[in-house]
Amino acid sequence: MKKHVLLTVGIFLVVACSSSAFAAVSLKRLGDHPFYRQTMTSEADLRTMVDQNGADLESGFVKAGNPELYPEFKRQFPTAKIETIQIAPGERFDWMLFKKNGTGPVTAIKDVTWEGEAAFDAYRFYIDKDGQRYQFIVPAVCGNVTLSNVEAIPQPDNQSPVCTMNLSTTEFKCGQVVTVDASGSTDADGTIARVVFRLLDASDQVVSEKIDTEAPYVQEFTIPCESSQYTVTAVVIDNTGAESRPADCRQTMQVAERKGGPVVDIGYAHQFDPANYVFARVGYEYPLTEKLSVLGMVGGFARFEGDDGEDAAFIADALLNYYFNDKLYMGGGLGFWSGNDGEIDLILNMGYLIHETAAGMKTSLFVEGRCYAEELISSDASRLGVGLRFQF
Repeated sequence: MKKHVLLTVGIFLVVACSSSAFAAVSLKRLGDHPFYRQTMTSEADLRTMVDQNGADLESGFVKAGNPELYPEFKRQFPTAKIETIQIAPGERFDWMLFKKNGTGPVTAIKDVTWEGEAAFDAYRFYIDKDGQRYQFIVPAVCGNVTLSNVEAIPQPDNQSPVCTMNLSTTEFKCGQVVTVDASGSTDADGTIARVVFRLLDASDQVVSEKIDTEAPYVQEFTIPCESSQYTVTAVVIDNTGAESRPADCRQTMQVAERKGGPVVDIGYAHQFDPANYVFARVGYEYPLTEKLSVLGMVGGFARFEGDDGEDAAFIADALLNYYFNDKLYMGGGLGFWSGNDGEIDLILNMGYLIHETAAGMKTSLFVEGRCYAEELISSDASRLGVGLRFQF
């Protein structure tokens, strides 16, 4: 009878101290049968323990039924992120490695539940293999490497795309065509589905919206003349519907007021009677509105071919120009021609901006017709010219 009692007590003690294998175990105390005899007080201690006990760990993984997991454990552990945690009573583990009385061969027990009176300090880290994430727990007091649980590797959160935007200008002008380039936008974990471009007025109301579904994600807006300020925005949307931050691609500019300045014209004119002239004139342009401006100019015509008309004539012109946009304009007005005791001409012209320097000097190509106001139907009273206009 006495032998049976001793045998029963012995079995209980073995189970309680982690010395049995593969049966469900209620663990109430740690440290009697440590895998590692020294208490670990830092992450460095844990790494040293693993580094010094590679053969025992490999043997333990075999006995626990996970021999295929050890190569990944060995490869990933040196760079694994280690956390310090506490294990509360009631926590269950898949298996635990230990050595009886801290010596001898490694043994594994499965289906272990911590039922001690208090939580214990432990280190936690993860090893990934074949789409599964293995959570390991190592008690600081004994180093018993423990597989806590196995879960599917969580899918990473979708990263929002990143928008980058460049504009073709550093200031807005009434009627100006602005190119908006979002071709540098990226999506790290997917593809760009579309880019939404918007032009907003000073009240953030949408003036125009354009959507690009294919690279290179470049659009154009014509700046209206109704507001003193406009904002260009671009929002990148990826294949999951995630959007870039609105602040990434947002640029606000004041609309530059049209400024007056000196004007110089040079050109060639053909008179239909016939005669050919070169001409030049200088003057000043003064804006009345964002689209209208008035020009006052003086200069002269010099004949270089033909017999009719004057060899040279002084001119003084007053013109009113209308700008359809920042490039195209059309104008008309009256001019004084000094020949034939002085005549009044009717003038019509149209021009197009062909170059603008960084300093703001503009060069336009224009065509112009002028004729005596009293002889509108007379061909010999008409001159048709082409020239260059320099606006400073």
